[in-house]
Amino acid sequence: MTTVTIALEAAAQTEFAPASAGERLHALDSLRATAMLLGIVLHAAASLALFPIPWPAHDVARGAGFDALLGFIHGFRMQVFFLMAGFFGHLVWRRRGTRAFLLQRAQRIGIPFVAGMILIVPAILLLWKWADSRTGSTFIEEQGRGLTLMSFPTAHLWFLEVLLILYLLAMAIAQLGRWPPVANRLARFDAAFDWLMRQPLKPLLLMVPTLALLWGGPRIPEIDNPGMRLLPAAGAVVYYGLFFAVGWWLHRRTHLVDAMRNWLGLYFATAAVAFIVLGGALQAAGKPGAVHNWTAIKLTALTAAALYSWCMTFAVTGLFLRIANGRRAWMRYLADASYWWYLCHVPIVMALQVWIADWPLNGWLKLLLILAATIAILLPSYHAMVRYTWVGRILNGARERS
Repeated sequence: MTTVTIALEAAAQTEFAPASAGERLHALDSLRATAMLLGIVLHAAASLALFPIPWPAHDVARGAGFDALLGFIHGFRMQVFFLMAGFFGHLVWRRRGTRAFLLQRAQRIGIPFVAGMILIVPAILLLWKWADSRTGSTFIEEQGRGLTLMSFPTAHLWFLEVLLILYLLAMAIAQLGRWPPVANRLARFDAAFDWLMRQPLKPLLLMVPTLALLWGGPRIPEIDNPGMRLLPAAGAVVYYGLFFAVGWWLHRRTHLVDAMRNWLGLYFATAAVAFIVLGGALQAAGKPGAVHNWTAIKLTALTAAALYSWCMTFAVTGLFLRIANGRRAWMRYLADASYWWYLCHVPIVMALQVWIADWPLNGWLKLLLILAATIAILLPSYHAMVRYTWVGRILNGARERS
Protein backbone atom coordinates (compact mmCIF):
# COMPACT_ATOMS: atom_id res chain seq x y z
CA MET A 1 0.00 0.00 0.00
CA THR A 2 1.49 3.33 -1.04
CA THR A 3 1.91 6.34 1.22
CA VAL A 4 -0.70 8.26 -0.74
CA THR A 5 -3.17 5.38 -0.39
CA ILE A 6 -2.69 5.42 3.37
CA ALA A 7 -3.24 9.18 3.40
CA LEU A 8 -6.44 8.89 1.38
CA GLU A 9 -7.83 6.18 3.60
CA ALA A 10 -7.00 8.19 6.70
CA ALA A 11 -8.81 11.17 5.20
CA ALA A 12 -11.94 9.08 4.90
CA GLN A 13 -11.80 8.35 8.63
CA THR A 14 -11.10 11.80 10.06
CA GLU A 15 -11.66 15.39 9.05
CA PHE A 16 -8.23 16.30 10.44
CA ALA A 17 -6.38 14.40 7.72
CA PRO A 18 -3.68 16.06 5.57
CA ALA A 19 -5.18 18.70 3.31
CA SER A 20 -4.08 17.23 -0.02
CA ALA A 21 -5.64 13.83 0.63
CA GLY A 22 -8.78 15.25 2.22
CA GLU A 23 -9.30 17.74 -0.59
CA ARG A 24 -9.21 14.96 -3.18
CA LEU A 25 -11.86 13.02 -1.34
CA HIS A 26 -14.10 16.04 -0.83
CA ALA A 27 -13.86 16.93 -4.52
CA LEU A 28 -14.68 13.43 -5.72
CA ASP A 29 -17.44 12.94 -3.17
CA SER A 30 -18.99 16.21 -4.37
CA LEU A 31 -18.72 14.96 -7.94
CA ARG A 32 -20.51 11.73 -7.04
CA ALA A 33 -23.31 13.74 -5.40
CA THR A 34 -23.54 16.06 -8.39
CA ALA A 35 -24.01 13.09 -10.70
CA MET A 36 -26.99 12.04 -8.57
CA LEU A 37 -28.49 15.52 -8.49
CA LEU A 38 -28.16 15.83 -12.26
CA GLY A 39 -30.36 12.73 -12.43
CA ILE A 40 -33.19 14.71 -10.85
CA VAL A 41 -32.80 17.41 -13.52
CA LEU A 42 -32.73 14.71 -16.20
CA HIS A 43 -35.97 13.10 -15.06
CA ALA A 44 -37.66 16.46 -14.49
CA ALA A 45 -36.97 17.41 -18.12
CA ALA A 46 -38.01 14.04 -19.60
CA SER A 47 -41.64 15.05 -20.15
CA LEU A 48 -40.53 18.16 -22.06
CA ALA A 49 -38.39 16.43 -24.69
CA LEU A 50 -39.46 16.01 -28.32
CA PHE A 51 -37.53 12.74 -28.60
CA PRO A 52 -39.96 9.80 -28.08
CA ILE A 53 -38.82 8.81 -24.59
CA PRO A 54 -40.90 6.11 -22.88
CA TRP A 55 -42.31 8.37 -20.16
CA PRO A 56 -45.85 8.63 -18.72
CA ALA A 57 -46.22 12.39 -19.28
CA HIS A 58 -45.62 14.40 -22.45
CA ASP A 59 -45.90 18.13 -21.92
CA VAL A 60 -47.57 20.55 -24.33
CA ALA A 61 -44.47 22.78 -24.05
CA ARG A 62 -42.01 20.23 -25.44
CA GLY A 63 -39.00 21.61 -27.29
CA ALA A 64 -35.70 20.63 -28.91
CA GLY A 65 -33.75 22.44 -26.20
CA PHE A 66 -34.82 19.81 -23.70
CA ASP A 67 -33.55 17.07 -26.03
CA ALA A 68 -30.15 18.79 -25.95
CA LEU A 69 -30.28 19.06 -22.15
CA LEU A 70 -31.16 15.37 -21.78
CA GLY A 71 -28.43 14.33 -24.19
CA PHE A 72 -25.85 16.49 -22.43
CA ILE A 73 -26.60 14.97 -19.01
CA HIS A 74 -27.40 11.40 -20.04
CA GLY A 75 -24.22 11.03 -22.08
CA PHE A 76 -21.86 11.15 -19.09
CA ARG A 77 -23.75 11.26 -15.78
CA MET A 78 -23.96 7.57 -14.90
CA GLN A 79 -20.53 6.92 -16.39
CA VAL A 80 -19.05 9.44 -13.93
CA PHE A 81 -21.08 7.94 -11.11
CA PHE A 82 -19.82 4.41 -11.74
CA LEU A 83 -16.22 5.63 -12.00
CA MET A 84 -16.65 7.30 -8.59
CA ALA A 85 -18.38 4.18 -7.23
CA GLY A 86 -15.34 2.13 -8.23
CA PHE A 87 -12.95 4.64 -6.66
CA PHE A 88 -14.72 4.77 -3.31
CA GLY A 89 -15.50 1.05 -3.43
CA HIS A 90 -11.78 0.25 -3.56
CA LEU A 91 -11.12 2.73 -0.76
CA VAL A 92 -13.64 1.03 1.54
CA TRP A 93 -12.44 -2.47 0.62
CA ARG A 94 -8.78 -1.65 1.34
CA ARG A 95 -9.74 -0.06 4.64
CA ARG A 96 -12.22 -2.66 5.91
CA GLY A 97 -11.45 -5.95 4.19
CA THR A 98 -13.69 -8.20 2.12
CA ARG A 99 -16.23 -9.33 4.71
CA ALA A 100 -16.83 -5.89 6.22
CA PHE A 101 -16.93 -4.36 2.74
CA LEU A 102 -19.68 -6.72 1.58
CA LEU A 103 -21.68 -6.15 4.77
CA GLN A 104 -21.43 -2.39 4.38
CA ARG A 105 -22.41 -2.50 0.70
CA ALA A 106 -25.36 -4.74 1.57
CA GLN A 107 -26.49 -2.09 4.06
CA ARG A 108 -25.83 1.03 1.96
CA ILE A 109 -26.91 -0.39 -1.42
CA GLY A 110 -28.81 -3.65 -0.90
CA ILE A 111 -31.30 -2.48 1.75
CA PRO A 112 -32.26 0.71 -0.17
CA PHE A 113 -32.72 -1.35 -3.34
CA VAL A 114 -35.05 -3.85 -1.67
CA ALA A 115 -36.95 -1.11 0.18
CA GLY A 116 -37.28 0.88 -3.04
CA MET A 117 -38.64 -2.10 -4.94
CA ILE A 118 -41.25 -2.59 -2.20
CA LEU A 119 -42.23 1.06 -1.64
CA ILE A 120 -41.09 3.32 -4.48
CA VAL A 121 -41.59 1.23 -7.62
CA PRO A 122 -45.25 0.41 -6.79
CA ALA A 123 -45.85 4.14 -6.28
CA ILE A 124 -44.38 4.79 -9.72
CA LEU A 125 -46.64 2.15 -11.27
CA LEU A 126 -49.68 3.79 -9.67
CA LEU A 127 -48.56 7.12 -11.15
CA TRP A 128 -48.36 5.50 -14.58
CA LYS A 129 -51.94 4.34 -14.18
CA TRP A 130 -53.03 7.80 -13.03
CA ALA A 131 -51.29 9.38 -16.02
CA ASP A 132 -53.15 7.05 -18.38
CA SER A 133 -56.48 7.93 -16.74
CA ARG A 134 -55.83 11.66 -17.22
CA THR A 135 -54.54 11.53 -20.79
CA GLY A 136 -56.27 8.49 -22.22
CA SER A 137 -52.91 6.94 -23.09
CA THR A 138 -51.95 3.28 -22.65
CA PHE A 139 -48.46 3.74 -21.22
CA ILE A 140 -48.75 1.24 -18.39
CA GLU A 141 -50.23 -1.35 -20.75
CA GLU A 142 -47.39 -0.88 -23.23
CA GLN A 143 -44.74 -1.12 -20.53
CA GLY A 144 -46.35 -4.22 -19.06
CA ARG A 145 -46.64 -6.11 -22.34
CA GLY A 146 -44.71 -9.38 -22.08
CA LEU A 147 -43.75 -8.62 -18.48
CA THR A 148 -42.07 -11.40 -16.51
CA LEU A 149 -40.52 -11.56 -13.06
CA MET A 150 -37.03 -11.01 -14.47
CA SER A 151 -38.16 -8.08 -16.61
CA PHE A 152 -40.11 -6.42 -13.79
CA PRO A 153 -39.33 -2.67 -13.80
CA THR A 154 -36.73 -1.36 -11.38
CA ALA A 155 -37.22 2.23 -12.59
CA HIS A 156 -34.40 4.55 -11.50
CA LEU A 157 -33.20 2.01 -8.92
CA TRP A 158 -31.52 -0.12 -11.61
CA PHE A 159 -28.11 1.34 -10.78
CA LEU A 160 -28.24 -0.08 -7.25
CA GLU A 161 -28.64 -3.61 -8.56
CA VAL A 162 -25.84 -3.13 -11.09
CA LEU A 163 -23.61 -1.80 -8.30
CA LEU A 164 -24.30 -4.89 -6.17
CA ILE A 165 -23.33 -7.13 -9.09
CA LEU A 166 -20.15 -5.15 -9.71
CA TYR A 167 -19.17 -5.28 -6.05
CA LEU A 168 -19.54 -9.07 -6.03
CA LEU A 169 -17.53 -9.35 -9.26
CA ALA A 170 -14.85 -7.08 -7.82
CA MET A 171 -14.53 -9.26 -4.73
CA ALA A 172 -14.30 -12.40 -6.84
CA ILE A 173 -11.61 -10.89 -9.06
CA ALA A 174 -9.78 -9.53 -6.00
CA GLN A 175 -9.45 -13.06 -4.68
CA LEU A 176 -7.79 -14.02 -7.96
CA GLY A 177 -5.19 -11.36 -7.20
CA ARG A 178 -3.90 -13.59 -4.42
CA TRP A 179 -3.26 -16.43 -6.86
CA PRO A 180 0.50 -16.42 -7.61
CA PRO A 181 0.21 -16.46 -11.44
CA VAL A 182 -2.00 -13.36 -11.24
CA ALA A 183 -0.24 -11.68 -8.32
CA ASN A 184 3.07 -11.89 -10.17
CA ARG A 185 1.57 -9.88 -13.04
CA LEU A 186 -0.09 -7.14 -10.98
CA ALA A 187 2.95 -4.91 -11.38
CA ARG A 188 2.53 -5.12 -15.16
CA PHE A 189 -1.17 -4.28 -14.89
CA ASP A 190 -0.30 -1.31 -12.70
CA ALA A 191 2.31 -0.13 -15.17
CA ALA A 192 -0.14 -0.43 -18.07
CA PHE A 193 -2.80 1.51 -16.15
CA ASP A 194 -0.27 4.19 -15.19
CA TRP A 195 0.69 4.55 -18.85
CA LEU A 196 -2.96 4.80 -19.92
CA MET A 197 -3.91 7.44 -17.36
CA ARG A 198 -0.94 9.62 -18.29
CA GLN A 199 -1.93 9.69 -21.96
CA PRO A 200 -3.78 12.79 -23.17
CA LEU A 201 -5.48 10.57 -25.77
CA LYS A 202 -6.80 8.03 -23.26
CA PRO A 203 -10.44 8.77 -24.21
CA LEU A 204 -9.64 7.54 -27.73
CA LEU A 205 -8.12 4.34 -26.40
CA LEU A 206 -11.02 3.65 -24.03
CA MET A 207 -13.48 4.53 -26.77
CA VAL A 208 -12.71 1.28 -28.62
CA PRO A 209 -14.09 -1.21 -26.04
CA THR A 210 -16.90 1.23 -25.20
CA LEU A 211 -17.96 1.37 -28.85
CA ALA A 212 -17.92 -2.42 -29.07
CA LEU A 213 -20.24 -2.66 -26.06
CA LEU A 214 -22.63 -0.01 -27.40
CA TRP A 215 -22.90 -1.73 -30.78
CA GLY A 216 -25.40 -4.34 -29.59
CA GLY A 217 -27.63 -1.87 -27.74
CA PRO A 218 -31.39 -1.81 -28.33
CA ARG A 219 -31.22 1.65 -29.92
CA ILE A 220 -28.65 4.33 -30.72
CA PRO A 221 -26.77 5.16 -28.50
CA GLU A 222 -28.13 3.12 -25.58
CA ILE A 223 -26.42 0.15 -24.00
CA ASP A 224 -29.69 -1.28 -22.62
CA ASN A 225 -33.02 -0.40 -21.03
CA PRO A 226 -31.64 -1.14 -17.56
CA GLY A 227 -34.48 0.59 -15.73
CA MET A 228 -37.02 -1.83 -17.11
CA ARG A 229 -35.75 -5.16 -15.88
CA LEU A 230 -35.08 -6.91 -12.60
CA LEU A 231 -32.36 -8.94 -14.29
CA PRO A 232 -30.03 -6.43 -16.00
CA ALA A 233 -28.50 -7.31 -19.35
CA ALA A 234 -24.94 -8.62 -19.19
CA GLY A 235 -23.87 -5.98 -21.72
CA ALA A 236 -25.06 -3.18 -19.43
CA VAL A 237 -23.16 -4.64 -16.46
CA VAL A 238 -19.97 -4.87 -18.53
CA TYR A 239 -20.45 -1.38 -19.99
CA TYR A 240 -20.82 0.34 -16.62
CA GLY A 241 -18.30 -2.09 -15.19
CA LEU A 242 -15.67 -0.60 -17.51
CA PHE A 243 -16.07 2.82 -15.87
CA PHE A 244 -16.26 1.15 -12.45
CA ALA A 245 -12.99 -0.70 -13.12
CA VAL A 246 -11.17 2.50 -14.11
CA GLY A 247 -12.32 4.13 -10.87
CA TRP A 248 -11.38 1.06 -8.83
CA TRP A 249 -7.88 0.95 -10.29
CA LEU A 250 -7.51 4.72 -10.01
CA HIS A 251 -7.79 4.43 -6.25
CA ARG A 252 -5.33 1.55 -6.30
CA ARG A 253 -2.92 3.93 -8.07
CA THR A 254 -3.85 7.04 -6.10
CA HIS A 255 -0.74 8.92 -7.16
CA LEU A 256 -2.48 9.31 -10.54
CA VAL A 257 -5.43 11.27 -9.15
CA ASP A 258 -3.71 14.61 -9.66
CA ALA A 259 -3.08 13.71 -13.31
CA MET A 260 -6.86 13.86 -13.79
CA ARG A 261 -6.57 17.65 -13.59
CA ASN A 262 -4.74 17.77 -16.92
CA TRP A 263 -6.01 18.42 -20.47
CA LEU A 264 -9.42 19.72 -19.39
CA GLY A 265 -9.66 22.15 -22.29
CA LEU A 266 -8.87 19.40 -24.79
CA TYR A 267 -11.44 17.06 -23.27
CA PHE A 268 -14.24 19.63 -23.05
CA ALA A 269 -13.61 20.77 -26.64
CA THR A 270 -13.56 17.20 -27.95
CA ALA A 271 -16.72 16.39 -26.00
CA ALA A 272 -18.46 19.40 -27.57
CA VAL A 273 -17.54 18.24 -31.09
CA ALA A 274 -18.59 14.66 -30.29
CA PHE A 275 -21.92 15.91 -28.90
CA ILE A 276 -22.66 17.83 -32.10
CA VAL A 277 -21.70 14.85 -34.28
CA LEU A 278 -23.89 12.54 -32.20
CA GLY A 279 -26.85 14.89 -32.56
CA GLY A 280 -26.37 15.05 -36.32
CA ALA A 281 -26.11 11.27 -36.57
CA LEU A 282 -29.30 10.79 -34.57
CA GLN A 283 -31.13 13.22 -36.85
CA ALA A 284 -29.81 11.36 -39.90
CA ALA A 285 -30.97 8.06 -38.40
CA GLY A 286 -34.54 9.37 -38.26
CA LYS A 287 -34.72 10.49 -41.89
CA PRO A 288 -36.29 8.46 -44.70
CA GLY A 289 -33.71 6.36 -46.50
CA ALA A 290 -31.43 6.12 -43.46
CA VAL A 291 -31.59 2.34 -43.74
CA HIS A 292 -29.37 2.51 -46.83
CA ASN A 293 -26.55 4.12 -44.81
CA TRP A 294 -27.42 2.57 -41.47
CA THR A 295 -24.01 1.05 -40.68
CA ALA A 296 -22.18 4.33 -41.33
CA ILE A 297 -24.73 6.32 -39.32
CA LYS A 298 -24.60 3.86 -36.43
CA LEU A 299 -20.79 3.77 -36.40
CA THR A 300 -20.62 7.57 -36.40
CA ALA A 301 -23.19 7.93 -33.64
CA LEU A 302 -21.72 5.31 -31.35
CA THR A 303 -18.15 6.53 -31.86
CA ALA A 304 -19.29 10.02 -30.91
CA ALA A 305 -21.25 8.73 -27.91
CA ALA A 306 -18.32 6.69 -26.61
CA LEU A 307 -15.88 9.56 -27.08
CA TYR A 308 -18.27 12.04 -25.44
CA SER A 309 -18.76 9.83 -22.39
CA TRP A 310 -15.04 9.41 -21.70
CA CYS A 311 -14.05 13.00 -22.49
CA MET A 312 -16.76 14.37 -20.22
CA THR A 313 -15.96 11.84 -17.50
CA PHE A 314 -12.32 12.86 -17.39
CA ALA A 315 -13.08 16.56 -17.89
CA VAL A 316 -15.65 16.94 -15.10
CA THR A 317 -13.56 14.80 -12.73
CA GLY A 318 -10.57 17.03 -13.34
CA LEU A 319 -12.72 20.13 -13.02
CA PHE A 320 -14.01 19.07 -9.60
CA LEU A 321 -10.46 18.29 -8.48
CA ARG A 322 -9.57 21.86 -9.40
CA ILE A 323 -12.54 23.79 -8.03
CA ALA A 324 -14.16 21.65 -5.33
CA ASN A 325 -11.21 21.17 -2.99
CA GLY A 326 -11.57 21.58 0.72
CA ARG A 327 -14.30 20.75 3.19
CA ARG A 328 -17.42 22.90 2.86
CA ALA A 329 -20.28 22.24 5.24
CA TRP A 330 -23.01 22.91 2.67
CA MET A 331 -21.38 20.64 0.07
CA ARG A 332 -20.99 17.90 2.66
CA TYR A 333 -24.66 18.26 3.54
CA LEU A 334 -25.75 18.10 -0.12
CA ALA A 335 -23.50 15.10 -0.71
CA ASP A 336 -25.21 13.28 2.16
CA ALA A 337 -28.70 14.38 1.10
CA SER A 338 -28.25 13.52 -2.60
CA TYR A 339 -28.69 9.78 -2.05
CA TRP A 340 -32.06 10.19 -0.31
CA TRP A 341 -33.15 12.78 -2.84
CA TYR A 342 -32.35 10.53 -5.75
CA LEU A 343 -34.06 7.48 -4.27
CA CYS A 344 -37.31 9.36 -3.60
CA HIS A 345 -37.56 11.98 -6.34
CA VAL A 346 -39.13 10.07 -9.25
CA PRO A 347 -42.70 9.69 -7.86
CA ILE A 348 -42.72 13.38 -6.92
CA VAL A 349 -41.35 14.49 -10.29
CA MET A 350 -43.75 12.29 -12.26
CA ALA A 351 -46.78 13.45 -10.28
CA LEU A 352 -45.88 17.08 -10.93
CA GLN A 353 -45.26 16.38 -14.63
CA VAL A 354 -48.64 14.71 -15.07
CA TRP A 355 -50.38 17.47 -13.13
CA ILE A 356 -48.98 20.42 -15.13
CA ALA A 357 -48.54 18.74 -18.53
CA ASP A 358 -51.32 20.75 -20.18
CA TRP A 359 -50.64 24.09 -18.47
CA PRO A 360 -50.02 26.87 -21.04
CA LEU A 361 -46.63 27.89 -19.61
CA ASN A 362 -43.12 28.14 -20.99
CA GLY A 363 -41.34 24.77 -20.81
CA TRP A 364 -38.26 26.10 -19.01
CA LEU A 365 -40.47 27.74 -16.41
CA LYS A 366 -42.23 24.41 -15.94
CA LEU A 367 -38.89 22.68 -15.45
CA LEU A 368 -37.91 25.19 -12.78
CA LEU A 369 -41.29 24.76 -11.06
CA ILE A 370 -40.92 20.97 -11.01
CA LEU A 371 -37.39 21.18 -9.62
CA ALA A 372 -38.31 23.81 -7.01
CA ALA A 373 -41.34 21.87 -5.80
CA THR A 374 -39.40 18.60 -5.69
CA ILE A 375 -36.57 20.13 -3.64
CA ALA A 376 -39.09 21.86 -1.37
CA ILE A 377 -40.40 18.39 -0.49
CA LEU A 378 -37.13 16.46 -0.39
CA LEU A 379 -34.99 18.92 1.56
CA PRO A 380 -37.05 19.05 4.76
CA SER A 381 -37.89 15.35 4.51
CA TYR A 382 -34.19 14.51 4.53
CA HIS A 383 -33.42 16.76 7.47
CA ALA A 384 -36.40 15.65 9.58
CA MET A 385 -36.76 11.99 8.64
CA VAL A 386 -33.32 10.82 7.53
CA ARG A 387 -30.19 12.70 8.52
CA TYR A 388 -30.15 11.92 12.24
CA THR A 389 -32.29 8.76 12.17
CA TRP A 390 -31.80 5.07 11.54
CA VAL A 391 -32.62 5.67 7.87
CA GLY A 392 -29.66 8.02 7.61
CA ARG A 393 -27.40 5.50 9.32
CA ILE A 394 -28.31 2.97 6.63
CA LEU A 395 -27.77 5.38 3.74
CA ASN A 396 -24.75 7.41 4.85
CA GLY A 397 -23.66 6.28 8.28
CA ALA A 398 -24.28 8.04 11.59
CA ARG A 399 -24.41 11.85 11.58
CA GLU A 400 -24.26 13.98 14.74
CA ARG A 401 -25.97 17.32 15.21
CA SER A 402 -23.63 20.29 15.37
